[in-house]
This record gives sequence, structure tokens and C-alpha cells, in this order.
Amino acid sequence: MTPNAAVFSAAWGHPNSPSAAEVVLNHFDFSEDESLARQIQSGRMDLMELLIRRHSDRLFRVILHMVPAHNAAEDILQDTWVRVIRKIHQYNTSFPLLTWLTSIALNQCRDYWRRERLRNFWKRSDTAEGTDGTETIPAPDSNPGIESRMDVSRALAKLPQKFREVVVLKFYSGLTQEEIARVLKVPDGTVKSRLYYALGKLRRCLENKEAFG
Repeated sequence: MTPNAAVFSAAWGHPNSPSAAEVVLNHFDFSEDESLARQIQSGRMDLMELLIRRHSDRLFRVILHMVPAHNAAEDILQDTWVRVIRKIHQYNTSFPLLTWLTSIALNQCRDYWRRERLRNFWKRSDTAEGTDGTETIPAPDSNPGIESRMDVSRALAKLPQKFREVVVLKFYSGLTQEEIARVLKVPDGTVKSRLYYALGKLRRCLENKEAFG
């Protein structure tokens, strides 16, 4: 479990007794996320802990590949769950829950990059330095496991955001192509074309250390 998932988990339970979510596992069949969401919408907010446990690791993988700075990714995961808690009653249970959760996480990543671009703009203005228009990507923090992803993270960071998103969702979210299209709000064909372009760029970068233009 990711650190912030543990924090959220503790917030819904009691340290010296089984959590409410653990107790109800013996009484409800939550084989589908949507049935769990309906229970939460009906007033069982104590079950939010179970939702957080189920999906934090998956969401964190997506976020960490969109924002390759471990501390920032943890903050975004926490912000994602805060937003989920606030918006859970707006979720339409006729659609896959993971699609909805991923959309929220992706929007939090986009907000992060908007803030970073604005921060970098003012920083460049203050220092009167030129820019080539490329996003500044924070270096991954020193953390176990990060080093093994450095090359892929650097390559992903060089992709324009819309191409980076489709690659991350394809390989780290567990979503189908149709669900990815729904998250990105684009046609299936656009997902295919973006993925084809992005994978070609990534392959050349990783094989030849090619800099993106």
C-alpha cells in the first residue's frame, strides 16, 4: 500500500480494532467495484477505506509515470482521493468505476503540470532566461525502485502530454482501449494513432538515445 493510501485507510478505521470495511467484507459480495460504489453512495462512507485499498496502487502507478517525482506523485494521489470522496455521489454506476477514478487522477496530474508551467514561466521571467518551450520535468526522487525506471521515465517525460497520457494509460492503468478513449474524451481511432506515434518515439529514444524534436 502506498504511504498516503495507508493514511487514508487509517482515517476510516480504528487503530485497535478491525476497520468497518474489513468487517463488511464478510457480509457483502463486492465482486464488482460498481456495487461497492453504490453502497458508498447509499451512505456507507465507512466503506471508502476498501475503495482506497483496492485502487491506490494502480492509480499511483499511473500518476508516477505522469509525474515522475515521487513526493509530488504521493501528493497527487492524496488529492485524487480527496476529490473522489467529495464527488462520489456524482459517479454514474453504469460506467466502470476504474475509468472514473483514473479520469480524476489524470485531471489532478494535468493541474499539476499547469501549475508547473506557470511556475516555470515566472521563474524564467525573473531570471530573464530563454526557453525552447519544452516542459521542465522534475527529476525522480531518490527512492527504492525509481532507478530501474529512470530511462523509461526520461523518455516518457520527453513526449508531449497528450501522447504521454495515452502510453501511461495503456500500460499502467489496466483500462481497455475503449475505456482509455472515454477517460481522454477522444475517439478510439485517436487513441490508436497517438499510441502508434508515441511508441515509435519511445522506441527510438530508448534504442538510439534520440532526443525528441
